[in-house]
Amino acid sequence: MEDRLKILAQWLKNMEPSDFGYCMHRDGKLEDAVTQSQIEVCNKIGDYIEEILTMDSEQIKNEL
Repeated sequence: MEDRLKILAQWLKNMEPSDFGYCMHRDGKLEDAVTQSQIEVCNKIGDYIEEILTMDSEQIKNEL
């Protein structure tokens, strides 16, 4: 399970505008802003997953 979560974290941290259907030739500034926000959220979730995976048992207990 840990390896799968590591892969998910990597995917989330490597998102690109095209992953959300954004096309710089077709879409405007609003679509770009929304896409960039989505990427930022995915990156942050990826960071959280990596942080959780580095926690020891005591840290996990404290968070629960």
